[in-house]
Amino acid sequence: MFDGGLTSEKLNVLTEIGNIGAGNATTSLSVLLHNDLRMEMPVVKILEFDDIPELVGGAETVVSAVITHFTGDVSGMILFVLELEESKNLAGSMLNKKYDEGFTSFDHMDKSALKEVGNILMSSYLASISTLTNLEVHTEPPAICVDMAGSVLDLPLIELGQVADNALVIDSKFMDKDEPIDGFLMFVADDESYKKIFTSLGLSF
Repeated sequence: MFDGGLTSEKLNVLTEIGNIGAGNATTSLSVLLHNDLRMEMPVVKILEFDDIPELVGGAETVVSAVITHFTGDVSGMILFVLELEESKNLAGSMLNKKYDEGFTSFDHMDKSALKEVGNILMSSYLASISTLTNLEVHTEPPAICVDMAGSVLDLPLIELGQVADNALVIDSKFMDKDEPIDGFLMFVADDESYKKIFTSLGLSF
């Protein structure tokens, strides 16, 4: 299995893919939000599934997660995950809405707004892979869930645990009117998919 034993060259490639995806996503989101949204340079790392909940404060932290599967020359799952407070900030920016303190339940419009942002971010990252590698990548319609981080992040482990035990994590911090919104993309694929990505770029797996 892909165990995160990356050379600096390979990590640079994955970082560059993240940069391109982030740039494309920022442009799309700025139009969507009608403001000057800025995304900071993403930080790319490989983490084991068990370590990922700590990114949002632990397994019992409530998060929103937009999830989609991708197929084609490479296949797997990608998630956009935000802690609940960050989700409120992002949805509020899109809908020009303020949430009461203690708010814990998103309505249909809230979820639609978050799903749209997640879809743009995830699609931009997958499109950057396709553009740089000339590999076909097809995405399925996204879904959104709001639950404890441990439950949400168990999904790839349940579905892909036989072919992957870690994930490529892309810290996604962007600024909306100078207010930071922190989230992350979680890209999970099997060895064969990583092999195709690196091989297409002239790197051995």
